Amino acid sequence: MMTKIILLTMLLFGLNIVQDPATLDSLRSAYPRAIKDSETCEKQLVGIKKMKNPTPIEQAYIGAYYAVRAKHLTSPLKKLNNFKEGKAQLETAVRRDPGNVEIHFLRLTIQYSAPKILGYKDHISPDLQIVMNKYSEAKPTVLKAHIKEFLLQTDLLSAAQRAKL
Repeated sequence: MMTKIILLTMLLFGLNIVQDPATLDSLRSAYPRAIKDSETCEKQLVGIKKMKNPTPIEQAYIGAYYAVRAKHLTSPLKKLNNFKEGKAQLETAVRRDPGNVEIHFLRLTIQYSAPKILGYKDHISPDLQIVMNKYSEAKPTVLKAHIKEFLLQTDLLSAAQRAKL
């Protein structure tokens, strides 16, 4: 009996020590907060670093989180290195799954917010077109809500496009 209690206690404490890698749901739901909150961003990056063989969507989130992290850092070199890592991951994700609305949405959010000096604004129009064309099909609903919330806060949409959301 005592052995079972000790094993159960070790198991419970062990579960608290070992964190699971990030899941797509957690990456998706935390993304809007991570843009504004460095702690949320860092927490997601801890899980991201444990991912093995990410899917194209997961890879796009990896890129987005690294690019967002650059915004929260103070060292110019660290900012630039994180942004470059994020950009590389996003571009690879787009190549791996070029028709995925979620990947294009993530790249759009990063390019829209990126300083012009970084030269990462080339795909805003095509990404916006893909996102708008596939918006009604976007799943899950949390993704659709994130897309709508982001786009309504930008100057990217015409009045007619805003009405479609």
